[in-house]
Amino acid sequence: MSLTRYRYFAAVADHGSVREAADALRVAPSAVSRQIAGLEEEYSAALFERRARGMRLTTAGAAVLETARTVLNCVQRARSTIEELQGIKRGHVRAWTVEGAIDDFFYPALARFSEAHPSVGFEVMIASSDQLVQRLLHDEADLVVAFNPTLHRSVASLAEIADPLVVAVRPGDAFATRCSATIAEIGALRLALPDRTFGIRRLVDDVAAATGIELKPALVTNSIESLRCFARAGMGASVVTSFSIQRDVAEGRLIGIPIQGRNLQRACVKICVRKGRNLPPAVRALARHLARSARDYTSRKYESTP
Repeated sequence: MSLTRYRYFAAVADHGSVREAADALRVAPSAVSRQIAGLEEEYSAALFERRARGMRLTTAGAAVLETARTVLNCVQRARSTIEELQGIKRGHVRAWTVEGAIDDFFYPALARFSEAHPSVGFEVMIASSDQLVQRLLHDEADLVVAFNPTLHRSVASLAEIADPLVVAVRPGDAFATRCSATIAEIGALRLALPDRTFGIRRLVDDVAAATGIELKPALVTNSIESLRCFARAGMGASVVTSFSIQRDVAEGRLIGIPIQGRNLQRACVKICVRKGRNLPPAVRALARHLARSARDYTSRKYESTP
């Protein structure tokens, strides 16, 4: 029995594509194909139907997938039990996060955790909120810090931090003196927006559609830093989260203007894990630490509000 074969097989079943599974596993597609071929030879049965639009499980494949998940879950539980016995002396956590939470929340919290658990290693990856939820559901991430994610029934939110949307402009911009702005007013600006996999864009598009406004951004990007640079360079205005421009605002490089709309003001960052998963000790400890840090951050924020 090869755990690698089962792991690669389950990834292809989840993604419906050898290439997408290979990307998620960070291996060559040929390596995934070899493992699938080996598993089909082992069971003397075709496990997938090869189609133009991807891979679909056969009846035999569905039966093998059930076995694969059972085996992989048993191995994970055994590892978790051993780590519990050893305590959090070591471990590895795959933490995925939105870019906007890196500077002022995620890394300060991670630094404090590392001081207490110096032998725990991390994989920190950046993605949009929709992508983060998918990584969590496919067990490619142990925990995620996502902005206003569309939560799946298998995703648990441990804590959240209010992170309303703002329109960011350079000091001196004609719009910089505004106390607030409407979607209609923003739509008239030369505007930069994130792509549609971002929770920011989903919120803005929903409000724009509800008010009959058509947004025609001058720039669409998958980078929060690009949104900040666009506004800092004076190229126009960017819709971002208040979290993501705190440093720019403190340093006088940007001004954040609140955007009117209840949903936009109630947006938040959430710390999430997959429901029902038996988390290894290091993952569980970091999840608790981030949730506690989120609650502490929120308390300090409200205490400092005039």
